[in-house]
Amino acid sequence: MHREAGEFRSIATLMLQRIIALALVCLIGMGGLQLWLERQQQEKLFFQTMALMVETSSQAMAHAIWDIDRDVLSFQIRRLTELEAVGLVRVHIRSTGEILTSGRAGGTQDVPSYQTVIYAPHALQQPLGTIEVWADRTYYRNLLWESQKRVIPGYLIFTVLMCLMVAWVMRRDLGLPLRQIADFARNLRPETLNQPLEVRRPERARADEIDMVMQGFEHLQQALDRHIKDLDGMVKERTAELSALVDEVKRLSRLDALTGTFNRRAMEQRLPLEMERCVRYGRPFAVIFADIDHFKRINDQHGHAVGDAVLKAVASRLQACLRANLDWMVRFGGEEFVIFMPETDLSHAQAVAQRLAADMRATPWGCNGLSLWLTCSFGVAEYQSGDSMESLLERADHMLYRAKDLGRDRVCADATV
Repeated sequence: MHREAGEFRSIATLMLQRIIALALVCLIGMGGLQLWLERQQQEKLFFQTMALMVETSSQAMAHAIWDIDRDVLSFQIRRLTELEAVGLVRVHIRSTGEILTSGRAGGTQDVPSYQTVIYAPHALQQPLGTIEVWADRTYYRNLLWESQKRVIPGYLIFTVLMCLMVAWVMRRDLGLPLRQIADFARNLRPETLNQPLEVRRPERARADEIDMVMQGFEHLQQALDRHIKDLDGMVKERTAELSALVDEVKRLSRLDALTGTFNRRAMEQRLPLEMERCVRYGRPFAVIFADIDHFKRINDQHGHAVGDAVLKAVASRLQACLRANLDWMVRFGGEEFVIFMPETDLSHAQAVAQRLAADMRATPWGCNGLSLWLTCSFGVAEYQSGDSMESLLERADHMLYRAKDLGRDRVCADATV
């Protein structure tokens, strides 16, 4: 989950905090274990000492109980309580049920105790009573504390030194390298993507996880660089393809899909420019309107497929007789074509139209066993001062209809020039 910048805490700091916490837990655990072992040792020592002391005093206590000498018995009990390690002594006389107690005030819980049976002086199998001795609580605790005072500071100093050493090592080998990597990643920009990641670290005999991160980042940079170069190449390639497609779309948008000649949209864009050039430089400019004779009859008798084939054949024959890169032809609509001839006056345009008419009637058109004699009617007009695109085309179209009225398969030129 993403955290705000204000909540930043380095991994090295977090690990150090956890190491210190674990060290304190270990210190407490070791201190507790040492305390438990010391307590076991003190209890064992207390049992041994009390066994020796009670054994020494038990014979005198046995005679005192046997002789019913309370003074001697009390004296022996007080002698035991005078020992620094003894906190309380309790003697239970079995024959009378009497209990004699002597010692310092204090609880008997959580302190070691020693208990044994007092036997008759001359009959070892005859118990006279029991004696129980408890250690002095204050003395016992002071004894444990004195033993721990020598151990706990050592553990504490050792823990502090270890934490300081770990902190220094982690800062040098983990904290500083990670901070350099983090600063590099934070300042990374697209224009500095190829900048190498450099981390200042002491020399090492073997690689570690930080080296693996640096190697991985280097591999990532190399892969990104190759990918960007591939993308640049792909972009250039796609741009070229797109440019070619755009040019092709533009070209197709200006061509008639059936005959491959220019369409009316191309004519509306190009004809005003041709007329403007004609006026600017005072050069002649002629227009030829062509129409396939009896085309409707061909469609009705042989079908539209044959009609389409005839249109393509006529367009091909007409274009074959034109000047390349100078004359251009437009499918005006249906079976009508318009030929535009820059640098051509009326007489020359009329001659071209006559040649086109002769070429059309000279050879029959054939397809799939069908043979047809094709002819065309032509109307010719030359640009006159003040002509608009519409008026120029209208005069050529008027000449075309005159040719049709006069019997078709002929050329009529505008005589008003």
